[in-house]
Amino acid sequence: MDLKILLVDDEMIERKAMKKIIESHFGKGIVCGEAANGRQAIQMAEELHPNVILMDVKMPGINGLEAIEIIRKKYPEMKFIMVSAYDSFDYAKRAMKEGVKEYILKPASKEETIEALLKVYQEIVQEEKQLEKERESKIIAEKHFLHKLMDFDFSEELEKIKLELFPDMQAAFFMVIEFENDEDQMTISKKINEWSEGSFIQDEKNDQQIYFITNKNEVEKAELLTFARKLFLLGKGRKWIGVGYPYFRLEEMPKSFKEARIALSQMKENPIGSYGFPNLTSKHSKVNFEKIIDALLQNETYMVMDFIQQIFKIEEKNEILQELYFSIRNQLREKGIELEQIQIKNILSLDDWQEFINLCSLQARQFFSLQGYVDKAKKYIQNRFNDSISLEEVAEHVKLSTPYFAKLFKEETGKTYTDYLTELRMRRAKELLLNTDLTFKEISFQVGYRDPNYFSRVFKKYFNLSPREYQSQMLKK
Repeated sequence: MDLKILLVDDEMIERKAMKKIIESHFGKGIVCGEAANGRQAIQMAEELHPNVILMDVKMPGINGLEAIEIIRKKYPEMKFIMVSAYDSFDYAKRAMKEGVKEYILKPASKEETIEALLKVYQEIVQEEKQLEKERESKIIAEKHFLHKLMDFDFSEELEKIKLELFPDMQAAFFMVIEFENDEDQMTISKKINEWSEGSFIQDEKNDQQIYFITNKNEVEKAELLTFARKLFLLGKGRKWIGVGYPYFRLEEMPKSFKEARIALSQMKENPIGSYGFPNLTSKHSKVNFEKIIDALLQNETYMVMDFIQQIFKIEEKNEILQELYFSIRNQLREKGIELEQIQIKNILSLDDWQEFINLCSLQARQFFSLQGYVDKAKKYIQNRFNDSISLEEVAEHVKLSTPYFAKLFKEETGKTYTDYLTELRMRRAKELLLNTDLTFKEISFQVGYRDPNYFSRVFKKYFNLSPREYQSQMLKK
């Protein structure tokens, strides 16, 4: 690893002497620059990017410690050796706080200077080795993640790797590109790196470059098409760019890879090159996903399997079955039904699909059955909230044990039984306060409270106003 040293001292004689000592041991050219003050040091650090800066403390204007503080904010990787004529504990203490690695007293001997530089150099070498290990580990993790993703091989491990590699990811998509010119590949990879702020993975398969590109924000299809066009216009050779649609959920992202490959095969029909999303109209016209999912939700599994048997006869069956798999999962999720994590790669035969559809149907029936208990309970509460109804009474009405009903009600509504009942009563109390001439005591009885004082306390806790204050404030409006 090449060492680049910047010397900073307001005395030219000191700089020349230091340069001579350093070059006599490390060779000429290792000192990349000299600065006469803190301001120059800041500017030259930005221009020359040295590994090590030997910095004098006392200089006119911005002193050495101030310059170090400014430089470290922008370039924390740079190492500093402080050179000073002052043997002051306070200086040394502050210097160490600013990340200074060594502190040399003027006039510095050759041995002290070389020893300090060698220590810092060894630290830089060790850090570089560690960074290289981390880079290699990251590349291995990225390739592992990408291959698992492209194979539809989902697991908790994959979700964990995603969070480590792309913690801010809001959307991701695939591009699959064929190049006529290798130089164009480098140009396009550089552009993708800029656009994604380095948040992408690149791989190669069958002479095709595969790009998994993530974004910190949601991306529109029009934006991706514009980006693909910019890539298409770069370089000199012909190129074909297949673009997959963007997705947020990890388990949907392999669809983007399949779409990008389909798009690429369609783009290659143009001999001069092309770019774009896939045209899936022909495949979608053969299969009515909505009809299949409706049949599944109505527990007509025999009808679902009839549809799937027809799909198995279609040439593009694998792509359509993958699309169906994700459509089923997404539709059920939207209704609040989370399926067990079954890998699409494990659903290959008709028997596999029969097992998967049976599982979906079972979980849907269980979900809607549980939801039915809650709906029945809510209706009972709404009709009787003006009475002193208890949790036990409602649980008995729906024929469930009290602990299980309480847990189920909270899971399905997001509220405890007590919170739900209080919300109903407070809403009704508010209506009565504004639209009737009933007394506060009468309203208290109307909404299920036999103690008007307790009713007032609950009301104030809920609205931050007493019933009287609330009524007065609302009527003024």
